[in-house]
Amino acid sequence: MKKHSSLNSRFVLNTTISAVAGYRARLNSFSLNAYLFLGYIFLISLSLGIYEVIFNLYILRLGFREDFLGLMLSLVSISTGLFAIPSAMFCDRAGRKNTLLLSCLLLLFSFAVLYTTTSTFLLALFSILYGVSSSLKIVTASTFMVENSTSYERMHLFSMYYLLYTIGIMIGNFAGGTLPQVFTSSLKIDPTGPAAYQLSLYASLAAVLISLLPLIFIKNKKSTLPGRPALFSTLVSTLRSETIRKLILVNGLIGMGWGLALPYFNVYFDIVLGASSRQIGFIFSLSQVVMMFTLLFVPILTEWLGKVKVVALVQLSSIPFLMLFTSTSVLTIAAFGYIMRSAIMNMSNPILSSFNMEVVSEDQRATVNSLIWMSCYTCVGLSTYAGGLMMSHSYYSLPFLLTCVLYVVATVLYYLFFEKMEKEQKNLGVSIYQSD
Repeated sequence: MKKHSSLNSRFVLNTTISAVAGYRARLNSFSLNAYLFLGYIFLISLSLGIYEVIFNLYILRLGFREDFLGLMLSLVSISTGLFAIPSAMFCDRAGRKNTLLLSCLLLLFSFAVLYTTTSTFLLALFSILYGVSSSLKIVTASTFMVENSTSYERMHLFSMYYLLYTIGIMIGNFAGGTLPQVFTSSLKIDPTGPAAYQLSLYASLAAVLISLLPLIFIKNKKSTLPGRPALFSTLVSTLRSETIRKLILVNGLIGMGWGLALPYFNVYFDIVLGASSRQIGFIFSLSQVVMMFTLLFVPILTEWLGKVKVVALVQLSSIPFLMLFTSTSVLTIAAFGYIMRSAIMNMSNPILSSFNMEVVSEDQRATVNSLIWMSCYTCVGLSTYAGGLMMSHSYYSLPFLLTCVLYVVATVLYYLFFEKMEKEQKNLGVSIYQSD
């Protein structure tokens, strides 16, 4: 037994060393644009990490119910989805750099209003603006990384993107859980009111403002872009592809499951399990630490098993932990379920993003990316509102159970649709989309 355990430990150590060495070699080949973009992503994620922990709790402490919170969150996601196509067109016309700058400015403006107003109309309106900002960033990010990398380091660039995003979210989660209690004790603020949460959210705006700096130094790559008629013809021809329609379907199902439960983890911890903001922030940040470790193994796993198999494996493996999260009233056990689910499930993100961009030609990337995200986020928005309605009627576990069902269906379909296609792509050395 001891020998077997020693061999396992040595295998894990060697694999970890190999993963780190692979990152180091490919990091050296990243372009300056890639480094600047990663710096921007890290700073934005700091702000989003604080938002993720306490914004929902802030809205509830203003006196609003879960159904209005669900409406706000659904407006963010639906506008992210519906503006995906216009965002792709703007991205191709204005360039990747200008699109990212506009996204950052809109995020700064929308967050400033969302953290200040108590008007239901303005909260709804600027939730939509936040969604537009997200749409511009999401549609541009994958395209930007593909265009500013080679096949040698591309998978590592996508993984580093998610790794730095995770680190930023982790630090933001910890700050978001800690700052309200710091403000409460230092400024003698009512701990049951919204003021401490509001001040913490204001602090997150600094990171958004600073994130403009790396964007300013990014150089736009010159490319020949289609005119307006060509953009629409590209959209029509893209939708004729069976492969792309399958991608849209699978991502829509994943988005539906995502929206039902994921925006409400902090609400479940707060209301059902009675966790404090500090405990929620610690749990969220710890999940990011574990996620950073698992993301290191993504490139190695994809080389061994292939992208499709890894995606199916990690998504199915995460479901038992989500069920564990909702089947206990013990905070420690629920936290363990949440941390493991987040770490395992999010391993699929860089693989999916890279896979989606590699199956299309260069002039179709922005269009395909926007269609996939439109499908995903529109479904996220609709299901987020449904999840909020369920929780407002005290059905706190139901959204999470429905999410498990949707993830199983989406994962099985993804494997059936693309496992054989990926093998054919490797054998033929051409894109899946072009072989339709």
